[in-house]
Amino acid sequence: MQLSLAILLTTQVFLPAFFLIWLWWPRPADQLAWLMRVVYGACYIAFITILGRWDFLSTALIFILPAVFALAAFVSFLRVRDRRWNSAVSPVRAHGFTAAMSVFFLALAMRGLSGYGYHETAVDLAFPFDRGQYYIGQGGSTTSINNHHTDKSQRFALDIVALNRLGARADGLMPRSLTDYVIFGRTVKSPCSGIAISTHDGVADNAIGETNTQEPAGNYVIVACGSVRVLLGHLRAQSIGVSAGEVVAAGQTIGNVGNSGNSSEPHLHMHAYLGGTLDYNEGEGVPMTFDDRFLVRGSIVTVP
Repeated sequence: MQLSLAILLTTQVFLPAFFLIWLWWPRPADQLAWLMRVVYGACYIAFITILGRWDFLSTALIFILPAVFALAAFVSFLRVRDRRWNSAVSPVRAHGFTAAMSVFFLALAMRGLSGYGYHETAVDLAFPFDRGQYYIGQGGSTTSINNHHTDKSQRFALDIVALNRLGARADGLMPRSLTDYVIFGRTVKSPCSGIAISTHDGVADNAIGETNTQEPAGNYVIVACGSVRVLLGHLRAQSIGVSAGEVVAAGQTIGNVGNSGNSSEPHLHMHAYLGGTLDYNEGEGVPMTFDDRFLVRGSIVTVP
């Protein structure tokens, strides 16, 4: 957990701060040096805005960080507007590394954006929660923004958390108590009318930072939505309120969010698949939409 926190702070706090400071100090030698700093910083900001997990800090930073960088870039230009365009004998030697890194982070950002669409036929479902604001931690059609995408049946899986008023998923960066996570205990609704073809309960909720790889889905319900099966996993122990074979209606309560299975902190895992029947690892993953909206990492859903 310490390593995860270090990576988070480095990529989403320290490096953005570095690029902001670098616009001012040391003072660019000429306008080209200033421009290269702006391009490099902008490419990194684009990359981390798209691929970052902003629910750890605040989702407001998704909009604030690019705006602050743009303003800082504009103001910093005033310091070099009277300087020469280029004073370097060899611009390639002077700025080649900066240009290469700019292209690198821009390519990563574009890779993330490539996961914002899909080519397969999607199943349209009801969002599985009532009132509140929710954030997609994993989702999309590329591994850059969805860690599940390499798994055949979970290619379009979602990991969903809830947000507090500050736009964070928990009270603190990585609190140790399950109840400090906004999503913990939240009621989960059936995403469709269908049949609960399989349920599993009795798996204990993990302590924060621990996982249960022996029962990866933890406590779960699989709902047959026509020909598509939808798994809702990592539910709270002893919270499942439907039985296998029971007919369920869209919006019916099926359980509560927990931290069971291969889950290090509370969230709802959800994926849809064709085939496989009761074995959620054997089906073919299909995209899910909600009111025709395809959710990806960073998507925010507000349920009034």
